[in-house]
Amino acid sequence: MKKQILAISFFVFLFFVSCSTFEEVRIGPATGIEINGFSGKQVNFKVMVNIENPNRQSFTLRILELDVSLNGTYIGQIKSTEKVNIPKRSGKVYTFPLSAELESSSFNVLALTDLFLHRYINVELKGIAKINSGLMRKKIPVNEQEKIKLY
Repeated sequence: MKKQILAISFFVFLFFVSCSTFEEVRIGPATGIEINGFSGKQVNFKVMVNIENPNRQSFTLRILELDVSLNGTYIGQIKSTEKVNIPKRSGKVYTFPLSAELESSSFNVLALTDLFLHRYINVELKGIAKINSGLMRKKIPVNEQEKIKLY
């Protein structure tokens, strides 16, 4: 009898936790970028982003895989190199270690310099982000396009 009550209590608890409201996590613009190194076609860097999680649950960004295009030119793919935990009811700047694999060796410094000669640059990110929150795992599609003023 005790086992049945414990099992029923556990499922009722799961039901109420899963039905709790989930507020949208607010992600601000990048506040900084730190390049850690180059090796061949790979660039290792960190991006600092302000994130506010108003929810009663923390979550962990497990995997981030994004295809990056600048002004319509495919640059390569960005991947996360470490998991990042976002605590519940928090708001601060988090550091995301990332690695970028450039498309080809033909995409050189001159092509990159040409992109940054313009006052504005169009950045397009497409891919997925995989997060964990307790027992829940979720894939979030990313399809962002933004015009960034360089100077």
